[in-house]
Amino acid sequence: MRVLVTGAVGFSGARMMEILAAQQGVEPVGLVHRPIPATVQKKDSFVVADLLNTEQLSAVVLRTNPDALIHLAGLTYGTASELYATNVTGTKNLLDATISVNPDCRVLVVSSSAVYGYAGNQPIPETAPVKPVGEYGRSKVAQEDVCRQFSDAGAEIAIARPFNLAGPLQSDAFVCGRIVDQVIRIEQKKSTAIELREILSSRDIIDVRDVVKGYFALISCPDFSSDCSGKVFNLGSGNPYPVSTIIALIEEITGSIYKLQLSETHPAIAVLTQRSDNSRITELTGWRPEISLKETLADMLAAARGQVPAHR
Repeated sequence: MRVLVTGAVGFSGARMMEILAAQQGVEPVGLVHRPIPATVQKKDSFVVADLLNTEQLSAVVLRTNPDALIHLAGLTYGTASELYATNVTGTKNLLDATISVNPDCRVLVVSSSAVYGYAGNQPIPETAPVKPVGEYGRSKVAQEDVCRQFSDAGAEIAIARPFNLAGPLQSDAFVCGRIVDQVIRIEQKKSTAIELREILSSRDIIDVRDVVKGYFALISCPDFSSDCSGKVFNLGSGNPYPVSTIIALIEEITGSIYKLQLSETHPAIAVLTQRSDNSRITELTGWRPEISLKETLADMLAAARGQVPAHR
């Protein structure tokens, strides 16, 4: 099975490529939108195309002729027009190109739990109403609408909604990555405190290495057409963690106590908490997260110090 992975050198994509490469009978091909970085191994396993360049994209998909597609590429931050261009128009272009080459191609499009917005303290099932509170979440709702249009026309497309990801080498644009980065700065005597905007919100945090295994469980489902196509699947830990708990776990790992400095302007918290209901994917595939948040944070600290994480 040849699997085309978009966003293949990103935070999730790089791990997805590793998981696929380790499978018997699976040939991963990574799609990137810039020239392949010099640090990337096996450059012949990658192709370059811009999701907004339909001619370029069609040529690349025709050349690779994938049996399956895992669409991870997208924007998390940007203006509304930038988010919609990449997340919505880019997805439509990709599906147009892929389905025209192979109408039977299995497709997994990765959306986000941001589509739910604030849904209270109870576990959120896939049937919960979508109530995004920001432009990113709204762009992912629109992306899912595009997928359903293709599904209604006969394409085999499943949608994944991962909750908050964490893992080694995560950007400081995300809360766990930001806290780990600042702990390292404190260790290096470059800072004296962890600076955050707020510590009241809670997030369902899951290790990216668990999530990509879930993606593979879905795309390799024996009867993808009847069991996955046209359906949505949550992937989360099922546990909402306050920011204060993340800091407490890091203090347990390092044996240090950190000074906390909150922003003088306290932003309104649009989504106070989220908690996933993973039962649909677990019942179908047996997948469930294995790496605890404490283990994730320990691995993030190790990677930030140039050490080898305990989990692969």
